[in-house]
Amino acid sequence: MSRRLLIPYVLLSAFVFLLDRITKYYALTSCSEQCRVNAFLSFEVVFNRGISWGLLHSDGSALFLFVTFLIAAITFSFMFYAYLRLMQGFLIIGETLVIAGSLCNLIDRAWHKGVIDFIVLSYHDWSWPVFNIADAVIVTGVGVIIIQEIFKLWGPRKNLRFFRGNI
Repeated sequence: MSRRLLIPYVLLSAFVFLLDRITKYYALTSCSEQCRVNAFLSFEVVFNRGISWGLLHSDGSALFLFVTFLIAAITFSFMFYAYLRLMQGFLIIGETLVIAGSLCNLIDRAWHKGVIDFIVLSYHDWSWPVFNIADAVIVTGVGVIIIQEIFKLWGPRKNLRFFRGNI
């Protein structure tokens, strides 16, 4: 395998890592209390010891370690899957985003004993669960994978007809 194939994915991962680390550092140092940007966006640091939306949150060590090892196992399995796809000639942009975001959150679990979440989106009494850049990158990566799979299923001719409005 040519190392040149890996360069764009390594650069993308490095960008995600730096953006995530910088924003989390800013949140930790500047938002000890809620920082309201506008009516829809605020920053408030929360340490998530569970998984998405705080599911399986536990102050105890046993469940936290189990969830952390499970996330690590899934991440490393997904890395192997992405490597196989790359070797088959597929683009792995979505996979790279998911892996980079997951690794960023795993680092938080090791360093801070929980994932640093700080972005709050809300409207009146409604509020989206608190998240971070790595979470947004993971969701974006999953979206890219889904779109790639849809286009693969449709085939090239159907894609053109869809965009012309003729189904």
